[in-house]
Amino acid sequence: MIATAHRQKSTKMSLAVHTPRILCVDDDPDLHTNLELRMQIYDVKIERAFYGMQGIVEAAHTLPDLILMDHAMPNGDGEYLLQCIKSNRATANIPIIVLTGMRDPVLRNRLIAGGADVFLNKPIAFDDLVHEMSRFIDLRLREDEGGNPC
Repeated sequence: MIATAHRQKSTKMSLAVHTPRILCVDDDPDLHTNLELRMQIYDVKIERAFYGMQGIVEAAHTLPDLILMDHAMPNGDGEYLLQCIKSNRATANIPIIVLTGMRDPVLRNRLIAGGADVFLNKPIAFDDLVHEMSRFIDLRLREDEGGNPC
């Protein structure tokens, strides 16, 4: 009886689903707030960083599943952040989506060549962002305690 109970508990624990972690690096607090509000329906954890160096430290510390980053930020712009993340073995394989208001094809090509996976121009349609994020992480709808989606 004890072995059966332990086996059932082990099975339940092994069925635990990973909650994807997203690191958003942007100096605009409104972007962070809007992202968190819009992403509430998904089972994800969102971490915040407001400038390049903070993003580098957070990425190395939390090892997120996906990074969303601005290009123009204080204390380390997007290119510096991208270079640091891609040159660190622990963070090199984390997918990166660049979100920027800069509509510069040369910049886009440089960031993609530097390791960015996606380059999106602000303002960004939320559905487009969700579509791009879903290429890299599993976006499951959050469930309430009754098992029904929110």
